[in-house]
Amino acid sequence: MSSLLLKVPLHPHETLASYCSRIAAMNGMESATEFASHFGFNFGRLVDGYQADIGVFSRLVGSPQGNLETGVVIQTKGFVKTSGGTFSREFLDTDRCRFCPTCVATDVGPTYRLHRAYGRVEWMLKFIHTCPDHGIGLSKVSGHRLKAADFSAQLRTRLDDLERLARKQSSRRPMRLQNYVINRLRGGEPEGIWLDEFPLQAAAHFTQLLGAMSRDGREPDLEEFEDKDWIEVAEIGFDIVSRGRQAVETTLEPFFDFKTVRRKVSLSMLLGRLPVELLQRLEQPGYRDLIKVLENAARWRYPTLISELPN
Repeated sequence: MSSLLLKVPLHPHETLASYCSRIAAMNGMESATEFASHFGFNFGRLVDGYQADIGVFSRLVGSPQGNLETGVVIQTKGFVKTSGGTFSREFLDTDRCRFCPTCVATDVGPTYRLHRAYGRVEWMLKFIHTCPDHGIGLSKVSGHRLKAADFSAQLRTRLDDLERLARKQSSRRPMRLQNYVINRLRGGEPEGIWLDEFPLQAAAHFTQLLGAMSRDGREPDLEEFEDKDWIEVAEIGFDIVSRGRQAVETTLEPFFDFKTVRRKVSLSMLLGRLPVELLQRLEQPGYRDLIKVLENAARWRYPTLISELPN
């Protein structure tokens, strides 16, 4: 198979699906699915990270398969693996195309060259609410999973709104957890804080939960949280975890002042929603270790604490 003449470079931190979508747009195709079918591979399988389809695509664009690895996103039934970490699907928007309208407006330029705008890996993560460069909320286009991955085709549906979206009021609120997540996702230098000890999803999720408990008490109504709530509790939580394990334990101390007539005390009784959320995800990396941190903190007050960890 000879390589295409009309190609674009793969950007750092761009998904492979976005790259394929841009090449399809540059070659006059309405969709990446149609483009893939013309050249003997399946776009859905490329989106899911199948090596055979990536191999066909790599030969088509004339790039060694290894050079495309940073953009590969491997999607299985429950998990999504990126070059910067593995996440359960609940923490990624795989059914919506998310983008910063100002980044896209800058990319496409005044002539709206769609193939120049690309999808960043971090835009998929629900931990990311705003663009770190422009401080505005990410825009979203809902659709079928494969349509969501077809970045150029999705942008085509929003071109009329792009200038209006790009004029959004920028936020000056600190986004330290978000910046921390992006830095780790991109393989940046570690910040040297306690949170670095844990896998990225567990670290970010715990920070959100700790902030929610600090703001709303033992039983925060997480299901009712909007973006502004997640942004606020993430900042509260990161302020705590960035000061280390001792700061986390100090934050938990008031919740351990719990009067009960029961002789058996568990973390869920003391800390409510926080350990419950962690215990539900013990099969995922890092969550068991975080439960152990909480148990050790509680045992200073309750030496006979009953562990809820399965044997």
